[in-house]
Amino acid sequence: MSSSRDKKMARYLTGEMSMKEEIAFMNKSGNSRKQMSELRNMEQHWKYFDQNPSRKEWDSNKAWDQLHQKLNSEGLLDDQSLYLRRNSLTPLLRMAASILLILAIGIPALYYGVIRENRGDTTINYLAKEGVATIDLPDGSRAYLNKGAEITYSRAFKNQRAVELTGEVFFEVMSDPQNPFTVRSGEIVVSVLGTSFNVKQGNLSSDVEVYVKTGLVKVSSEKSDQFIYLEPEQFGVAENGVLSSVQQKDPNYISWKTKDFKFVNSALIDVLRELEESYHVDIHTGDVDISDMIITTSYSGQSINAIMETIATAFDMRVSHQENGYFLTK
Repeated sequence: MSSSRDKKMARYLTGEMSMKEEIAFMNKSGNSRKQMSELRNMEQHWKYFDQNPSRKEWDSNKAWDQLHQKLNSEGLLDDQSLYLRRNSLTPLLRMAASILLILAIGIPALYYGVIRENRGDTTINYLAKEGVATIDLPDGSRAYLNKGAEITYSRAFKNQRAVELTGEVFFEVMSDPQNPFTVRSGEIVVSVLGTSFNVKQGNLSSDVEVYVKTGLVKVSSEKSDQFIYLEPEQFGVAENGVLSSVQQKDPNYISWKTKDFKFVNSALIDVLRELEESYHVDIHTGDVDISDMIITTSYSGQSINAIMETIATAFDMRVSHQENGYFLTK
């Protein structure tokens, strides 16, 4: 990648582009399938940092240091220019540049905000302490942990694909007809062969929601012989020991994972609440009365900075970003 494109990519990831610049950048990237694929890959790695601005500067220094040591040990540095150049970047651009460089040379992704714990010799545990964490499981399946979610699985996972969870997790499961994939949460067991689905444990540990994106899922009760099958876009609920299925009508149910949103004649106060939950940020309106404000819009993979700018413009407001959140003012 050229240094000019690197800089534009970093500015895009951090939300430091104006709306006009962002539209021009996306239009240019869209003309190349390779560049668009590269952009989407980097966006996935950036999303966690975009949700946790207080950690960016600390983590970026660590990423640069580890990157420099890796390059130097493998004889890939001709001089110290890479190491010194980081000091000329803002904290956000430095973090974005770290991700760009790490992905460009193929160094495995670094984990931030997710705690890995080995519980004895038999199990492995992950906790998403801050923001959304992406975990690659030993069989090639992938788990997206929403903030506060926790998963535990056996070291012998490839032989017995079983996960226990609390909180909310979206799974993309690799197909293996000889070895079903099971998820235990509360008092239910979700069984699949290869599919994608979301499991969310409610405030009561026995209440669980299951949403199927692709494939076929079986949801069973551990307390009785009840079970139901769920197909794509179906929604299963375990409540008070009873299983039931309905159609999922909320287009933003897994927006915390996809960062795709659709709002039709929605109250602005509800839109802001959805954005807070999906990006794990605080949005303050102060003395501005938004009770009668309605909005119809959609967003796809945009940064929270860009979204807040469009909302502020639509309602003739100003937005500022501070350490403790976003502020909308007249």
